Amino acid sequence: MSMSLRTSLWRAKASLSSQARVLFRLYSSQREKPVEKRYTDTILLPKTNFQARITGKKRVEMDKYLQDKCGFSELYNWQRANLEGPDFVLHDGPPYANGDPHMGHTINKVLKDITIRSKVIKGQRVHYVPGWDCHGLPIELKALTSAKKRVSELTPMQIRAQARKFAEDAVNKQRQVFSSWGVMADWKDNGCYFTNTVAYIVNQLNQFYNLYEKNLVYRDFKPVHWSPSSRTALAEAELEYRDNHQSKCATVRLPIVELPSKLAAFQGKSIFGLTWTTTPWTLVANQALAYSLDADYCLAEDDEGNLYILAVELLEKNIEKIGQLNVVTTFSGNDLAGAKYSHPITGITLPFLPGDHVNTEQGTGLVHTAPAHGQEDFLVALENSIPVLSLVDEEGKYTAEAGSDFHGLKVLEQGTDAVIARINKNILHTETISHSYPYDWRTKKPIIVRASHQWFIDTNSIKDQAMKCIENVNIYPAQHRTSWTNALLTQLKQRPYWCISRQRVWGTPIPVLYYKDTGKIFITKEWIERLCELLEKYGPDCWWELPVEKLLGKRLCAELNLSGSEFRKGDDILDIWFDSGISWSAVLPEKKANLYMEGMDQFTGWFQSSLLTSVALQDCAPYQDLFVHGFAVDEKNNKMSKSLGNVVDPEEIVKGGKDMNKKPAYGVDVLRWWVANHGTQHTLVPMKNSLLQGSADTVHKLRLVFRFLLGALHTYDENKNITVEPQYHYLDKYMLHQLYHYHQEIQSLYEKYQYHNVSKTVVNFITNDVSAVYCHMIKDRIYCEKIDSPYRLGALDVIGEILSITTRSIAPILPHLAEEVWLHHPENLASVPIFHTQHRSLESWNNLEYKEIIEKALDLRSEINKLTSQNTWLSKATVKANSQDFKLLSSLHKDETSSLSELCDICQVSSITLLQDDSCDHMNVSLEDIKGQLCKRCRRHPEPAPEEICDRCTEVLNDA
Repeated sequence: MSMSLRTSLWRAKASLSSQARVLFRLYSSQREKPVEKRYTDTILLPKTNFQARITGKKRVEMDKYLQDKCGFSELYNWQRANLEGPDFVLHDGPPYANGDPHMGHTINKVLKDITIRSKVIKGQRVHYVPGWDCHGLPIELKALTSAKKRVSELTPMQIRAQARKFAEDAVNKQRQVFSSWGVMADWKDNGCYFTNTVAYIVNQLNQFYNLYEKNLVYRDFKPVHWSPSSRTALAEAELEYRDNHQSKCATVRLPIVELPSKLAAFQGKSIFGLTWTTTPWTLVANQALAYSLDADYCLAEDDEGNLYILAVELLEKNIEKIGQLNVVTTFSGNDLAGAKYSHPITGITLPFLPGDHVNTEQGTGLVHTAPAHGQEDFLVALENSIPVLSLVDEEGKYTAEAGSDFHGLKVLEQGTDAVIARINKNILHTETISHSYPYDWRTKKPIIVRASHQWFIDTNSIKDQAMKCIENVNIYPAQHRTSWTNALLTQLKQRPYWCISRQRVWGTPIPVLYYKDTGKIFITKEWIERLCELLEKYGPDCWWELPVEKLLGKRLCAELNLSGSEFRKGDDILDIWFDSGISWSAVLPEKKANLYMEGMDQFTGWFQSSLLTSVALQDCAPYQDLFVHGFAVDEKNNKMSKSLGNVVDPEEIVKGGKDMNKKPAYGVDVLRWWVANHGTQHTLVPMKNSLLQGSADTVHKLRLVFRFLLGALHTYDENKNITVEPQYHYLDKYMLHQLYHYHQEIQSLYEKYQYHNVSKTVVNFITNDVSAVYCHMIKDRIYCEKIDSPYRLGALDVIGEILSITTRSIAPILPHLAEEVWLHHPENLASVPIFHTQHRSLESWNNLEYKEIIEKALDLRSEINKLTSQNTWLSKATVKANSQDFKLLSSLHKDETSSLSELCDICQVSSITLLQDDSCDHMNVSLEDIKGQLCKRCRRHPEPAPEEICDRCTEVLNDA
């Protein structure tokens, strides 16, 4: 009986475990005696060279053999040439070329491959160009480490040469491994994209200029995430937040020098503004105190007669820190307008300013504002036309302008203590808190927010359109759609601007010149065209190799009336997220993909950078669908990292460890089955030995069923020209009906990227419908009937259809097993790969009548099995059924009593007497033992006399 997805998976596996082995033997374990040897050669047993099990080094060798034999490396170009469009376009988010493949790569690349293979197997052409992100800080740092020299000891050209070599080596290693996993692509250089190639960079520079012409890219002095350890700006996606970071915080008083009119009566008193900061080192750059227009404030007096301004709601929390405070008067935030205070270090007079970011959840309600070191602080300064004061250099040290007490000190190390010591009399309380703080994802050291001259994309101008575009994007998995959509929208809303410049040398140069005398920018279309020509002629290094005069060239200088000596080159490169985010314009034929498929960390990375650049340049999203997968974790749900020692090498899973008894070679398909079953629905994707072994067991069980199907199709009629037309029992037609709906369901699940449900459906169908029901019930027919029996031929036809459709259904997930099965197909004499073939289920198979009839017969079989534990062929049954059930069962049992009906075959009893009895709510069954023994050849029909075989077997042998 067909079982729905609600059927327990353990039942399916249990069924497969027993049935698959049974199918390749002559009889089930219930049979009392084996076939006598004198009849063995008369049985049409399954025969195939398809092995039941391949393990160890042979598994690794078989994977390699299948990839070579079945044209894995040529498949991508074959389908481009032979299949019809429209193309399904999957755009590959480029992994970093900075290390060996890991489990994150496995999840990502295998899911992508399942996706495109599911299209090809149904006959749709795909466009998939694998890429690599070859620029950026991660690669540069690895290259510098391998160079074993300080950055100051290397020229830009030496750094770039080291980085280029490192990236090339990483690409070659990753490419070889991705290909060995069976990932379908054109893995040659011209079939992939790399962000450091000339063609890619030329496109990037042109797109940068297009943004510049649209006034969407500009240079400004703003606070950005800055890594002192890497000496460059960082993107949000390049940060790691540590929850246990410790900060020394201070409650500080700032002397009021001008009171607002509301507090004029307290003129002459010792009054202070009270503020609290988690970064005391930034007090050096303080430029304002921000307050909330919506909060209520008070003037509170301490035991010494000092008065403090703070929020009413935060009074009690501050009393706990600095001692008793008594409220003298209260007032609204509006009343603080016009107040001024004295800078705690320099003593200069500074303003109180309203700020939307100020709240009364913590602190004092007055926020110390250093526009150089906070985005919200910067916006306050911008709104009030206050020039930003930056006193920290690229190494995270105070500049000389900070004063002799601080010059040269590292702000994250000595800075806090130095500031506290300097203004000690105004420090009322210090404390150390543990909280979340951003770290550089590569150096693993804390970052700061620091104002510097950078290039930005004006996200404010495009974010509304970007959010509208997201409304038309389908995000998968469906169960996470709302949360993922909100996550992307939240990132867009919170992003005030996008810093796209970096202070490194391994990357694409920002193509601008600066006038030496004014610092103004020079960039024109003619200049970009000239630079692109030079890149195509000399390569990307020419930016660093050639002086400005040669970069400009005599012709351009003459045309624009310029002198090369009046310019200097910029020192910045483009953010790698701009590098990869613009990839849609360089790789996609129509500048838009059907699908982007990446990990959930890409909401702050590639998903967003691709969206913003595409909206800016073509006013739409570059993707129709987004699929978001999770991260690989260990058995305790810890993220895999070398420091924790919990990294699992995917190559070790595939090829085994040094000791294969401890770390067996599971082969590629087991790794892919694990990805399909666990990679599509979990945000944390567990890699456990139990799950891996479970995947191996399931793939092996499927293998056994395919072995039976192949063996059943063995050609016994090579020397006999069979002209008989196949005929079909109801069971055969039922199986085709089930096969039709299985095929439809599998196609639907692939379309929805529900690969875990594909796997469940495959196992459920093959273990129940195929193995436990159909194959088990046709054994007698295909083993013991005449070779040219029309009903035997009908069953073989159905087996052929089952094999064609189920093999294709697993092919996207288990391509090696599918191709191996197809190589052993008796009709595949030319060894054509299965991905080169087409097969369809027929609409004529879809007939609910057959389903209703056979499922009623299977219900009867279940009732019979409840009544006895012995071999049911040794029993005869009397069945009473109401008119409705009687009608269904009569389709399979024409006579009142019969031993040859299809109902007897399905119920596997010697004979059935079927009676109509409308008093029955359900079928009423009684059993009796038969007299005599079963045929020594087929073990199905009773023998007519001792030592004789049944009439059917006698006829078969006489004809033979």
